[in-house]
Amino acid sequence: MSGSTCFVIAGAGGLGREVAVYAREAGLSVRGFLDDTDAAPAGYGLDIPVVSTIDDYRPRPHDAVLVAVGAPAARAAIAGRLTARGAHFGLLVHPLAYVAQPSELAPGCIVAPFATIGLNARLGPHCLINTHAGIGHDCRLGQCVVISPHGVVNGFAHVQDHVMVGSSAVVTPGLNVGAGAQISAGSVVLSDVAAGRTVWGNPARALPPAPKTA
Repeated sequence: MSGSTCFVIAGAGGLGREVAVYAREAGLSVRGFLDDTDAAPAGYGLDIPVVSTIDDYRPRPHDAVLVAVGAPAARAAIAGRLTARGAHFGLLVHPLAYVAQPSELAPGCIVAPFATIGLNARLGPHCLINTHAGIGHDCRLGQCVVISPHGVVNGFAHVQDHVMVGSSAVVTPGLNVGAGAQISAGSVVLSDVAAGRTVWGNPARALPPAPKTA
């Protein structure tokens, strides 16, 4: 990023405030937040304003937007709304994170302090790799994947779009996690996870699907 780049954070809640601080700790400028709620960052001691709602955002030439909400589907929806407004998305890697080279991180990714990205990993747009999370060598992550604190995805695993990996959950090497799946906190995944399923436990097992309503 050039010295004139200003980050704009979509979401002024707890995660958004954390991301704004990460950006400042990386020596980057933060212009403000985009938020559709009554969030007030100043009430938490953060001197960064809310500049507009998401749908009222007007991109400036040197803006770089990051989506800072924790749910994968919400990340995707907000990114789509901002794309329609002509937003340019940035990339944030905290200086205390480790990203091996070669690896590929698409625009919109956020890598938090003490997270690690292994050799030849490829992350799609708008992935969130939270504190102390680990992505192993040769992993493939789709778009808007969220790895919660201390979550680990081991080597050669393929995590498809919009997956949530809970805190301290582990995906063992070489597995496929289908789009929209959720891995509950503390789970250990020893076999492939079908798209849209929620798994929990050690070894992780799928929860039964919700009953259909008439």
